[in-house]
Amino acid sequence: MTITVSMLAGYGEGPLFFDMDDTMRCNHTVAEAASYLGLSKATATDLEDWDQEYQRTLDHTYPPDSRFPSPEAKRAWIERGKELAARIKQDSSIVASVDYQANGCYENGTCVF
Repeated sequence: MTITVSMLAGYGEGPLFFDMDDTMRCNHTVAEAASYLGLSKATATDLEDWDQEYQRTLDHTYPPDSRFPSPEAKRAWIERGKELAARIKQDSSIVASVDYQANGCYENGTCVF
């Protein structure tokens, strides 16, 4: 059995999307995904930090104003995500591929590990 994973950050939801057993494709928290996919503790911790960095960008007063503090911070976050997507693929014996989309910066299927 192999799994195709999508890595896509969103507010208030887990960053990883995949089928778990016979359920439909849905998002999973880092803890759920780490356990199911067999991710290393280091990868899970770094993935949780990456997701929390994104969650902190939410402007609760006016969500359309949500953003990173600078373009450089956003670029660094995107690059860390790429590294994490590659690590997820390396860590897990059941992951066939990871489709990295950041927060919609990459279209579905254009940045795959």
